[in-house]
Amino acid sequence: MKNRTVHISKVKFYVDESFDMALVFSLLHHYKVNIKTAVEMGYFGRDDTFQFHEAKRRGRFLLTSDMGFLKHRDFPFNQMLGVVILDISQEPLGLGYIHLWLTKEIVPSGKGIEGTKIVVHTHTLDVYWLNKEGKICKQVLPLS
Repeated sequence: MKNRTVHISKVKFYVDESFDMALVFSLLHHYKVNIKTAVEMGYFGRDDTFQFHEAKRRGRFLLTSDMGFLKHRDFPFNQMLGVVILDISQEPLGLGYIHLWLTKEIVPSGKGIEGTKIVVHTHTLDVYWLNKEGKICKQVLPLS
């Protein structure tokens, strides 16, 4: 992973249409997270490739629940700022849990999330990145 510190005040998200809008509302209004949605930008119904590139064009991390963004050949690391995927396939993640990973685990920790794909599971984070040789690496981090 790159050794960059990303502060919560600097992180901006672009949310695709697969993401729960109730969570978006909570993050916007209760936690003051900087979010723009595909729906509000008029991009409802656009394909994943468009959403992926739009997030980068806007200088934002893509926030989604679509596991398809882990197809690294279709969504390359060098064409993104970062992707955060909520894994809702096993059990729903509540608003309190979203607040925990966003404000306590990922953003202010200095783990350098630029250039990574992060999958948030119920008890772990899977972090993917490219090493200096261009090999895809994965680290599983427990959530405290």
